[in-house]
Amino acid sequence: MNIYDSILEYLYKNQDKGFLEISHICPDKEKSTRIAKELKKDGLIIFKQKRLMGSGKTPPFRGHPKLEITRLGIEKYEREITELKGETLKMDENTIQTLESLKNGKSITLTKDSPNEISELIINLKNLGVLHKPTRFGYACDLSNRKYITKLIELKSWEKFLDWSENENSKSDFINDFSGSTIGQVNQSSEKMDLKSPITQKTVHKTAKETKKKSWVEILAWLIGIIAGLVAIYEFIITNLTN
Repeated sequence: MNIYDSILEYLYKNQDKGFLEISHICPDKEKSTRIAKELKKDGLIIFKQKRLMGSGKTPPFRGHPKLEITRLGIEKYEREITELKGETLKMDENTIQTLESLKNGKSITLTKDSPNEISELIINLKNLGVLHKPTRFGYACDLSNRKYITKLIELKSWEKFLDWSENENSKSDFINDFSGSTIGQVNQSSEKMDLKSPITQKTVHKTAKETKKKSWVEILAWLIGIIAGLVAIYEFIITNLTN
């Protein structure tokens, strides 16, 4: 792995930390500045560099550049890693233990020292919506998503898990991360569910039927009142004629 790939890998694994210094990867400030400019030119990173004040004998100078990976840089790194590994992720014992910890409700924190496979697996699960971030650098699994972690442990294969999840997705809302959705979008989904509810349909139909029944009773009572009035008038007239 050359220095360019090492820098991209470091920025990728720490992408939530914002601008980062790379002096531990490239101590030479001039060289790191040149590399940063080349990566920026390719659209893979953005960087900033402070201009520091010099003393009476030394002119102003610039500090080490601080870099942040871009979306294009993330895509390039993920594509190269996928091609390098032949689209496979090994499920070694350490990885399985990490998944067991997530299943048991523990939070996993990724650092620059985290194994590549675990870092990639955690980020992939976050992108699929299985994991969320309770803290800035931590990853955890909700109770509702534990069955997916359990299935991944059972299959011990990322490819088989993806195949299974595609079938699962066709039957449910799995692999839909709504963290950026608006309340209106969530309400819209709820409204569609209500319209399909047989309970709601029966309730509406029953109410309409009761209203109709009530209207007929009122009409019948009105007719009986008119008939009773006519009978009373008739009896009054007959009585007067007889007298």
